[in-house]
Formats: sequence, C-alpha cells, structure tokens
Amino acid sequence: MIDIAALIHDAGGFVKVLGPRVLSTEPALLRLDAGPDLHNHMGGPHAAAIFGLGETAAFVVLLQVFGDLVQAGAVPLVKDAQIAYSAIVTGPLLAAAQLAVGEEDGVRASLEDRGRATFPVEVRFRREQDDVETAVATYRMALLQR
Repeated sequence: MIDIAALIHDAGGFVKVLGPRVLSTEPALLRLDAGPDLHNHMGGPHAAAIFGLGETAAFVVLLQVFGDLVQAGAVPLVKDAQIAYSAIVTGPLLAAAQLAVGEEDGVRASLEDRGRATFPVEVRFRREQDDVETAVATYRMALLQR
C-alpha cells in the first residue's frame, strides 16, 4: 500500500514549492498555507497555486482508489482540467476531492481492455477560516499501461 501523505509531503519539484499538506486521504482533503512567494496581488494564493493544489488533491484520489494499478505499472497523468474561481482567498485554503460514485469499475475495465482510462475528479476549494467555497474544479485524470 502506498503511503500517500508521505509521498506528497516528501515530493520534489512543484509540489515541494507549493507545500500542500494532506489532512486525509479518504476522503481526500488537502491544506495549503501559501507563503508570500505564492501570493498574488490580493495577498492570497495565486490562481496557479490554487490550481496546483487541486491537481495534487486529484492525484491523491487517484492514488487512493487506483494505487494498486500505479504500483503495477500504470502511469498516472492529468488529461485536462477546468476550474471556476468564485471568491478571493486569503489565509489557508482547503481542497476536498472525490471520484464520482460508480467510476471505479469502469476505469478498471477500460484500463484492462484498452490500456488506458480517463475519469473525472471533482475538487471543491474553501477558505479554512470561514468555510466559504472559493472555487470548484474538475480534473480529468488518466491511467495508461506502459
């Protein structure tokens, strides 16, 4: 079994720069306390940082549900994404992600039959201090057999 929180917390590259904390993997809940290097002109996390938090949350869902397939060699990717921002963020931000009910069996069958599968992960963002929703995104994730 994959230690998802450790994988994210010890990641390099952009995830390290972003610095998300995994609060829970089931359900997926991540926290971002973006420092000034990740702020925008409004004093909160830049839209790119918010987007990156959501992508990381979607990846947590992918690993939680399909980690066995990744460990067996399937390659996880983000296929595309759509995000709608609705409120300004200042302070810590939470991202809750989930796979649609009933998707798992279809993804597993598609990977087996076609060598690839795509599936949506919905992410809802909210300010930690007042629980106001600040954005909603859908990340279409992919698994590919090597």
